[in-house]
Amino acid sequence: MSKMLKYIAGTSLALLAASVTHAQQKEPYRLGTPAGLLQDIRSQATKPHARLVSATELKIGAGAVLTGKVNTRHTDGKNMEAVIGEIENTPGSSFYLQVKDGEVTGNIILRSSKKGYKYYTDKGTAYVKEVPIDALLCIDYNKAPDGETAGRTAPANTSVLSALALPELQSLPGANGVVLLDFDGQYVSGTLWNNGNPINAAATTLTEAQQQEVWELVSEDFRPFKLNVTNSEAVYNTYPANRRMRCIFTPTNTAAPGAGGVAYVGSFNWGNETPCWVFNGGVKGAGDAASHEVGHTFGLSHDGRTTPAEGYYAGQGNWAPIMGVGYYVPVVQWSKGEYASANQLEDDLAKIASSTYGVGYRTDDAGGSTGAAVALNISGSGTVNTNGVIERTGDVDFYSFTTSGGAVSLNFATPTRQPNLDILATLYNSGGSVVASSNPTGLSASISATLGAGTYYISVTGTGYLDPVTTGYSNYGSLGSYAITGSIASTTAATVYKDCNYGGYAVGLTVGSYTLSQLQAKGVINDDISSLKVASGYEAILYKDDNFGGDAYLFRGDFSCLVDLSLNGAPLNLNDWTSSVVIQPSTAKAARTTGTLQYIEKISSAAAESKLGTTLNVLPNPFVNDVVVRTTATTKEGFLYVSVFALDGRTVLPAKRIVNGEKIDLSGVSKGVYLIKIFNGKDTEIRKIIKQ
Repeated sequence: MSKMLKYIAGTSLALLAASVTHAQQKEPYRLGTPAGLLQDIRSQATKPHARLVSATELKIGAGAVLTGKVNTRHTDGKNMEAVIGEIENTPGSSFYLQVKDGEVTGNIILRSSKKGYKYYTDKGTAYVKEVPIDALLCIDYNKAPDGETAGRTAPANTSVLSALALPELQSLPGANGVVLLDFDGQYVSGTLWNNGNPINAAATTLTEAQQQEVWELVSEDFRPFKLNVTNSEAVYNTYPANRRMRCIFTPTNTAAPGAGGVAYVGSFNWGNETPCWVFNGGVKGAGDAASHEVGHTFGLSHDGRTTPAEGYYAGQGNWAPIMGVGYYVPVVQWSKGEYASANQLEDDLAKIASSTYGVGYRTDDAGGSTGAAVALNISGSGTVNTNGVIERTGDVDFYSFTTSGGAVSLNFATPTRQPNLDILATLYNSGGSVVASSNPTGLSASISATLGAGTYYISVTGTGYLDPVTTGYSNYGSLGSYAITGSIASTTAATVYKDCNYGGYAVGLTVGSYTLSQLQAKGVINDDISSLKVASGYEAILYKDDNFGGDAYLFRGDFSCLVDLSLNGAPLNLNDWTSSVVIQPSTAKAARTTGTLQYIEKISSAAAESKLGTTLNVLPNPFVNDVVVRTTATTKEGFLYVSVFALDGRTVLPAKRIVNGEKIDLSGVSKGVYLIKIFNGKDTEIRKIIKQ
């Protein structure tokens, strides 16, 4: 990793003016035009020994002017001037003032008197205004106590952890913004820290194992957002300057002696390489401080209390807010001031995700209803392994699975050692009724049940604990990653055979859709199936072509030879014919799902002509997010009526009136094969569509 930040070289200059006692100033003070300020700074910078009567850039009120010593200056000679330095004869002070393209920004920090001033532009006029100092800078954030305190712990998914290895870690490659956890020392110069003077920060004292766990903690805190938390300088450098933040872990506390960490409020998008700092050791101290300081760079203020008056709230029960101090409790989450006597009600999540910083929330990775449920990832042996993220307060992720009946045992836990998500899991039957809910004790969850044959749904969401006002927390900050593991009893729903009379190889298939490549992976050769058995309560659809194309026939029951079939009195030969298969719960009436009754039906024909006209198109197919339905057939009042169904009969999209050629959004539908029903007021056509 590079040991030097890009910095602004400059000569130590003095902005000389009458030093005055700065009286309390609450109302904004008008400084004039940005152009006038720019010329003022430029005039003094070119004549460092001159005494000027009007040093407007350091005025803080009527007749109140500070004397500033400039340590760093940057100019483009045209529309930008920036100066960084300190107030003469005022220990613990600093100032930063920039005029760029007609906008004035900056601040004055007076740590000893705990005063702050902010520069800004409003309608073409520059102002300076006294503001609370912690609206500009994180102050008085104490160091963590020696040794590790109450850590955030949960059962970890060791397969995920073993895949992570130093030296490079990334929480979301390709995200909109990045936070670099800089552990190996850094030379910082020309920034707002140390009054613009250099800081040669030593490497962290954290071991590599501790660094990885700190990365886990910070990554989980920022999991809801499109933000990549990394320890890679190379990854950091791929992002634009106004979409990245460097967080330096070091024992060198020049930027804020005695503090646990420090950051400038709102600095994430400044674009001038001003980092934030962490001086704590240990996983808990360093990790909580890092999330706290990075939170400041996204504009967040401190979470304290009015009664008793305190700047940092240490929490209640086992919970504390990230922007308070979380060293002493295991559950540390983002907050909106729901606890008693909160000193501010800032919505942490909304502020981080706002357009100001260009990061935003992650995209929801699972549907929020049974109709939009994503299929659980289940192996042929019934082992479950599915991962997801609860990105927003109240987000619910639904998953579906089909079983032939038996025991179901599922575990839900954050796959890191540093969870924020308190998980509530619920099991539903095909009608949407609750079958079982997880035990509310602890952050992880589990469900065990014995089920009959059928399709079921699992929902995962965040939940609260006890009373968020006095003893616990709500579901507001109960966000982050989860892994679903366990087992679901599954039996073979159908078996396909190489030869007639169930000879040759036999391959069992559970409920699912199988393309040619997926069949081949299981040992089924193209155009090689000669007989099949379909278990009671299920059906098989055999397709002539790959990817569920061409003619298709539905089977229920056992068929000893596909050579000698009969359909509606006509002979039918489907031997060595099949290239893709769908296995699903039976869509027939109960009388056809019992016993050994054979049933065969042709369900699609590649040569069939559309009742809506020969130019009916549903494109693209396969699709990713949406499809377009177009037809030249006459439509009633110019409208079409479209609905979408899963192969098991579930309604995915209720009947919807659309204009001919209108896009139909199916982005919330899980991958698989569906039937789209199109009605023009007179004729109906059903087409098969495939979601990739």
